[in-house]
Amino acid sequence: NDFCGKAKHVEYRAREHQPAMLCTLVMTENVDAKGVARYPVGTMPVMDPKTGETLVDDLGRRSFTTSMAYGPTVGKNIGLAYLPWAYAQEGRKLTIEYFGETYPVEVAAVGYKPLYDPENLKPRS
Repeated sequence: NDFCGKAKHVEYRAREHQPAMLCTLVMTENVDAKGVARYPVGTMPVMDPKTGETLVDDLGRRSFTTSMAYGPTVGKNIGLAYLPWAYAQEGRKLTIEYFGETYPVEVAAVGYKPLYDPENLKPRS
């Protein structure tokens, strides 16, 4: 079947991997330089801690958190971000910038993976 946009869809599907992957990030430290715990929300650049540069995928798109919120059940600030393929590995250490300060984050999941009750055992208990 043909549909509008089929050629581009087939082209994208033929890629060995996509240029960027949706990842779940968790802040590993949220205390600022003055000793105040911060609970960021919104859009923040995701950076390589070695260079301090915002990550950029093969298509030139920069990585930013698409959402950020405190997860009281897991006790951490959780964010989502599209990361370049080369950076999308669980456990990878990165940084985000919030109000001029950088904070460490870690890739907790690539693609969909719940942080709380990943085996879905709570509803059965």
